[in-house]
Amino acid sequence: MPRDLHEIMEMKEEIKSKLKQKLSKKEINEALHDHHAHRRPRPCGLTIHTGIGCPLQCTYCYIYDMGFGITVKPYPLKPEQLVYALVSNPYFIPGSEGTLVALGSVTEPFLPQTKELTMNYINAISTYLANPIQFSTKMYIGKSDARRIAELDPGISPLITIITIKYRSKLEPYAPPPELRFKTIENLAEAGLKPILFYRPIIPGIAEKEYTDILRKAKHAGAIGVVAGGLRVTENILRRLYKYGIPVDEIVKRSLQPIRGKKQVPIKINDIKKNIRETALSLDMKYFPQACMANIYTHGTYCFRMIREHIVSRPYSPPDPDEIRDTISKAGLELLGTRIVRYTLIIHARGACNKLEKFLLEELIKYKYRICVSIRIEKT
Repeated sequence: MPRDLHEIMEMKEEIKSKLKQKLSKKEINEALHDHHAHRRPRPCGLTIHTGIGCPLQCTYCYIYDMGFGITVKPYPLKPEQLVYALVSNPYFIPGSEGTLVALGSVTEPFLPQTKELTMNYINAISTYLANPIQFSTKMYIGKSDARRIAELDPGISPLITIITIKYRSKLEPYAPPPELRFKTIENLAEAGLKPILFYRPIIPGIAEKEYTDILRKAKHAGAIGVVAGGLRVTENILRRLYKYGIPVDEIVKRSLQPIRGKKQVPIKINDIKKNIRETALSLDMKYFPQACMANIYTHGTYCFRMIREHIVSRPYSPPDPDEIRDTISKAGLELLGTRIVRYTLIIHARGACNKLEKFLLEELIKYKYRICVSIRIEKT
């Protein structure tokens, strides 16, 4: 793992040098202008698009309010171009202890139109970068594809989305039936992977009736745990849910702000998540509050929050202030002190530091010590 900002740049340039032998100037230019070369990672990692658009038309999906259509096209970058875009991204840290990677954002990565490119993206990221990879899917993955995925990345984190059985025809009319997704979990487990149930989004009024049955079936199929995630609603989503006979009163009651237009409004579901957690633990399944924790776990490591929440039983050594002082001093910062607040290491510092340097320092320290980090700078 790189120890400072200079080593990050050296690693990136070394990878770029290898890729330049395989890419034309035109292909490099396309990679540099792609949004993967500029976006900041989210807490779950940097999302990788394997296609544009999605034909599944799930009633609760927000991508259609973002301008994406119901037809899908494979993403235009070839695998080596994608990797070039990633190492050109100033916010991206390469390596097995670098930025987490998540496939399955604005499309389905295992649609017939996107599956082969997804496989090739996984291969290229594993080969050139070795960053931890996660994917989420509703599609059926057969035994041969499951084995192929395991060969490409034995630690990959598979999230299999199943949120309903009874209301599938209303909520996910064009997605494979839940029975096939349970079979996907079984196939991935047989291939030696650690599939995880992705219970997202939690839809109030629906989830309470079904989560116990879904968790039991996922456990029986071979899921080692569950990630439970929230619901974001737009006016169009609310209208579609109502149209298809899904109760919306509970959703509106739990909304954190008025639901108007295309703005995505989060819905309060912490009480349901708590019940899902208790059910998962009673079934001897891991419960991951965040998708990133599932990615970390399947790649054989852990973080401070996973210890605090008893997901793993491991010792934890607090960050060494002298090492942190050395790391941030190379970016021109003076360490004033550190403290841990809940799950986050707060670093108080003094000096001048731009936003990019601050972000990269937080990421470096986060991955080294496996703890969320916030640097608070007192200007000189």
